[in-house]
Amino acid sequence: MRSIALTAALCAALLAGCAAPEPAKTAEPAAPAANQAGDTGASAVGGERPLGKIGADQVGKLSPVPALKGFGEHWSIQIQATGEMNHRVELTWGSGSEKASGQARYLGQPADAPADLIVLSGELSTVQGAKPMTIEIDRMECIDDGDGRHRNSIRVSVDGMDKLEGCADLAMY
Repeated sequence: MRSIALTAALCAALLAGCAAPEPAKTAEPAAPAANQAGDTGASAVGGERPLGKIGADQVGKLSPVPALKGFGEHWSIQIQATGEMNHRVELTWGSGSEKASGQARYLGQPADAPADLIVLSGELSTVQGAKPMTIEIDRMECIDDGDGRHRNSIRVSVDGMDKLEGCADLAMY
């Protein structure tokens, strides 16, 4: 009986400690700074941006392609934003026997392109030297050979190579 009473007392003490109110904060939050140029007054408390929002200073500087993995018959590509509108590109083809890396940049929406098309332009460093490369990402459903559904279709054109076409999804690193 004594052990049950002791166990009950310990559990009650533990629960009381977990449910204790948070001590009051003594420091007042810093007052927001006066409106700076470009500040719309919509910033979050403490100067931090709310999650999922970008600030006016980031418009036109964040790529619509943070990270993407694409593939097709006997090839694959990994694209990862490196800052501003630049991306690192890793391309593997020939069933894995050929590999090259390069850089691509998002230059904005082409004037004559559909709204759901993203175009990256850059160079791929191959054993034959640097070659111009264009990556087109179409935000439309793509079904692979195994009937798997993917959020994007992708086309990769590298000077001197056959056009590569396949499916792609956002990558989680």
